Amino acid sequence: MPKINYKSFFYLVFSLTIIKIFFSIYFGDDLIDMEWGIINQNLINYGVLSYHEIEGTKVPSIYMPPLYSYFLYSFSFLNLDQIITTKLILFVQCVLSSVSIFIFYRILRNFFDKQNSYIISIIYFIYPLNFYAASQISSVSIQVFCFIYFLYFLTNLRTLKDYILLGLFSGLLILVRGEFWPLFLLIMMFKIIKNIKLTKNYFITFIVTLLLLSPVLIKNYKTFDQLIITKSFGYNLWRGNSEVLNINGNSHEMLEIKGDFLNTGQNVDKFELYVDNYFLKSAKKNLIEDPYKYAKHYVNKFFAFSIFNYNSNYPNYYNPLVFIPEIIVSIFAILGIINNIFKTRDNEILIILLYYLALIPVFFVLPRYKLFILPLYFIFASQFYFSFKQYFFKKTIN
Repeated sequence: MPKINYKSFFYLVFSLTIIKIFFSIYFGDDLIDMEWGIINQNLINYGVLSYHEIEGTKVPSIYMPPLYSYFLYSFSFLNLDQIITTKLILFVQCVLSSVSIFIFYRILRNFFDKQNSYIISIIYFIYPLNFYAASQISSVSIQVFCFIYFLYFLTNLRTLKDYILLGLFSGLLILVRGEFWPLFLLIMMFKIIKNIKLTKNYFITFIVTLLLLSPVLIKNYKTFDQLIITKSFGYNLWRGNSEVLNINGNSHEMLEIKGDFLNTGQNVDKFELYVDNYFLKSAKKNLIEDPYKYAKHYVNKFFAFSIFNYNSNYPNYYNPLVFIPEIIVSIFAILGIINNIFKTRDNEILIILLYYLALIPVFFVLPRYKLFILPLYFIFASQFYFSFKQYFFKKTIN
């Protein structure tokens, strides 16, 4: 393979970005629909972050973290046609995806030489699921962008500015994915224990994160009487552990629950709190009554998330161009994790990866969830590949 320099790497990423943009225009979403569409229209028409409606009243929503909804809403001020607006959003997502590749390259330089870092970055960029994701109206594009920046600052903390930016991207990740805040606290504790002299710096990171979250926390406290960003644990736990086992998660018609809620006489603002508690009780009941059944189901979901979802109901998931790369990267990554554990290296990224691998199967598995861990999978898969290559080369010489 010819040598790659930064200039050729830039032009290659730029060219692939153009292809990605054209792909999103012709094959990506045409409208903001599903839950994002409902929330977006309620923000535009009523100025309320709302998904459900009860007797003509828009119910404040805490099921979906707010960042991506406001990202979509920001494009409404352009007053463009819906299709044009959607394509513009996809264009921005494609650009953000490409920008993150350069940051991912800088993360890889902590583990590999320049040439290998360039190659891994390009392979990551054209990885089918990653290439496709930006063409969809989904918060995963913003999440991956913020996550890569979070990883970069976490692994390259040198100046006070780095600690501040780590706090900034941590806050953004909490605002885009509800499960990130326990991981953030875990990582902060781990870093402080690892080097207690830096406690002041990590406290600054925490304060920056808290300041970014404070408007949402205050707003939700006034509405729900709780300091929360999102409230969806119970419903998502039930979706992955309902009476009908489904790796991809189940859904529920809310009409009956709305009727039960109205009978309680509670303020409609509390509806989503009621829903989450309702499903939490149902999920707990299932898990307690038949723990073996749901433990086995967890193992199936773990395999679907960590390796390959053999029971996916998503269209085109079983295209060889999709599932073959997924299986190869996943197996190499798992072997890389095992190899890394024995060598006790890269503790922070290992903690993050193990956190997601353990947590996501508690709920349910969708194809895009693999993007949560894909940057880390590429690091560990590449480490294993080069270790194996070096070992095989030595064996061949001997």
